[in-house]
Amino acid sequence: MKMSGRLRNSLIEVGILSLLLLSCFDQPGISVPRFIPKTPPDSLLERGIDAHPDNAIYLEWEEPATAEEEGILGYYVYRGKLNGDEYSFKRIATVNRNAGLLYKSNEYIDNGANIDTTYYYYLRSYNDFTVSKENSDTVFYKLSIKPRVACPSGNITNNRQIFEFYYPRFTGSRTSYFYIRLFILQEGSYCIKYFTKTYIYDYSIKIHKVYIQNNDYHTAVLLDSIKTDGSGNKYLEKGNYRWRVDAVSGEPGGGPETEGSESNWMYFTVK
Repeated sequence: MKMSGRLRNSLIEVGILSLLLLSCFDQPGISVPRFIPKTPPDSLLERGIDAHPDNAIYLEWEEPATAEEEGILGYYVYRGKLNGDEYSFKRIATVNRNAGLLYKSNEYIDNGANIDTTYYYYLRSYNDFTVSKENSDTVFYKLSIKPRVACPSGNITNNRQIFEFYYPRFTGSRTSYFYIRLFILQEGSYCIKYFTKTYIYDYSIKIHKVYIQNNDYHTAVLLDSIKTDGSGNKYLEKGNYRWRVDAVSGEPGGGPETEGSESNWMYFTVK
């Protein structure tokens, strides 16, 4: 049936009117994620915003419980800096939900961060129709110069090891503690074996050493499951290991750090 010109024009007008009416109503709001609180530096389990070994800043958040119901497709990541008395933010990334097993929608690594600069972050959700009106909470972090681990590394036969690493003197850094984390590979996963905290008392020292047997009073052992022989001497059992050094700023009361860095992982095997 052929439609008359008058009827066709009437339908077009109705369609335009419908669009105008819809535009007068706001789309329903959608929920926003919340950043996971940063754990203190002496925690075995590291959560929240943190330094990343790739000279980057790691972000971690909790997705809204209603994400599926609201059709949330992902999150926009905003990064900002303080310029004088004002903050300036811009969107730096999009994190998609359900991107596959290799990707997580509750974390992001900011590889564009520079050292000695405090960055602030917040998130917004989006779906097919709208972007969240609210922002998430805001977190911040500053990268410092990262330690450079030296030994042990590779294949070794000496099981009474000294952990040696290099940290350059940097007057602009507030770094005050080193944390060493030693893991052993067991049944396909790495398990924590040794965890120490060393206070930096002399910034002129560049090469630092931590011993599995004895340390000075500047080093506190937070976890120790290293085996001992019949004479009470500690030794590393045969196996595959990895270790890392975190350099962090001290916060009063042992609170979460807001400045730091992480060395690369160093791997070694005790034969």
